[in-house]
Amino acid sequence: MPRELSTGLVIAGAYANKLRRTLFAQLRDMVKANREFAREVARASGEINRLLYIILVEKLHADKGDVVRVRVQYDVVDGRIVWDYDTLRLEFFRRVPDEEVAEKVRETIREYLEQVKQEYAEAPSQEEAERILRGEKKEFVIEERGGGEKEAGGEEAAGGEKTIEIMGETQPIRRVVFPASAEHIGDTYEGYPLFKLLDEKGENIGVAVVEPLGEGYVVDAIVVTREGESFRFYGYVSRDPGEYRSNPGLLVEDLRKVRATRIEAEKAAELIKSKLSLVSG
Repeated sequence: MPRELSTGLVIAGAYANKLRRTLFAQLRDMVKANREFAREVARASGEINRLLYIILVEKLHADKGDVVRVRVQYDVVDGRIVWDYDTLRLEFFRRVPDEEVAEKVRETIREYLEQVKQEYAEAPSQEEAERILRGEKKEFVIEERGGGEKEAGGEEAAGGEKTIEIMGETQPIRRVVFPASAEHIGDTYEGYPLFKLLDEKGENIGVAVVEPLGEGYVVDAIVVTREGESFRFYGYVSRDPGEYRSNPGLLVEDLRKVRATRIEAEKAAELIKSKLSLVSG
């Protein structure tokens, strides 16, 4: 029976490690039953990570700080992991249209799939596989374009405005509208909490989701005020998603510590619709 792998939201520079760790976690019982199967996990993760590297670096020119999410189905047939590349979906959080990303995925599969399959036809040695699965052997590392590391956070601009950076976009913010309260309305298909955001009158003004990113968690929240102003809050939070689920007031408190950016109303509506569609059940 096919299984689905999802990396969750992760910076592009860490996608390969996250995918490999997720696959290993999903197949942990098979590895425990047959230690040699670790070689196959390493081989299969290398195969798909190589394709993703071509898509992200050579086709989409990703920086390691861009955010991605990979979803794909696979099956284990006669001891071999077989990816269903027709189900490969790559979400790329930068100003690149979904149609362009999807086309680059299809183009790369057409041009490189057979070549990559040949490169990863044989599993690595047991010793090398264990090094790969422990993350000791770095593969497909995406470098920062333009040299150097991008610094997070904002800087004070002229006139007392604060320029706040979020996922590569910067806009001066004079006034940020924060929600007054939050309600947990369900969990995403991946098991992460989604919240309805309310103003001081109890009116729904947005949504927020808390998901893993790298080794921590981020909140991604959209707020649309009654006056039509739209804001996006995106940044790391220090609490586990379960804490926000049991006490949504903590989310409202922590949103005040997160970077924000003003966005167009149309974009805000699109993001809210997208997040609500993630709720399971």
